[in-house]
Amino acid sequence: MKKPIIKIIDEIDIITSLSKNIFSNVKITDKEGNIVCKEVLYDSCIIEKVDFTKQSIKKLEFIDCRLINCDLSNLEFEQISITRCEFINCKMMGTNFIESSLFDCLFDNCVCRYINFSNVKIKNSIFKETNFVESNFLEVVTNNLSIDNCDFTNSSFYNNDFKNVDFSTSIITNITTDFKSIKKMTVNSKQAVDLAILLDINVKL
Repeated sequence: MKKPIIKIIDEIDIITSLSKNIFSNVKITDKEGNIVCKEVLYDSCIIEKVDFTKQSIKKLEFIDCRLINCDLSNLEFEQISITRCEFINCKMMGTNFIESSLFDCLFDNCVCRYINFSNVKIKNSIFKETNFVESNFLEVVTNNLSIDNCDFTNSSFYNNDFKNVDFSTSIITNITTDFKSIKKMTVNSKQAVDLAILLDINVKL
């Protein structure tokens, strides 16, 4: 995974950045307010404690950014690319990533319950210590995805390509899935038994 290329030249609050169209090479901190904006591309920024749910932004994109303690819940990231970004301790409940791409991204200790990964491409990325409970993974294509101690309880996995993705340190209890999604997936022995039962395979122990 390639690290973000972040060059900070100033510190600015989110309202100022939106109102002045300054979205590059800045450190953005939290601020109350509501700004209506059609499209915003943050490039090479550090963004801390920003609640994006209070901003009426129609299209939001990130390149080479580090987002820390931000709230991106229920936002629509449809048909965009997020490249070399880190989401650390962020809240992303119900966020949609429909037909989007994640390249060289890190999700670390995030709350991503009910997140929607439909028709998503994920490459050279890491999911670490993140809550994906009751999330939707549909037709996801992966290339070098690392998963470490995540929780996928009650999530849906259908028609995905998780070849060589290691779920063995994570929780996949009560998932609904199909054979394609678990084909060549790496799991531990207990998970293997649970998945076999899901697929109506009788297991003798």
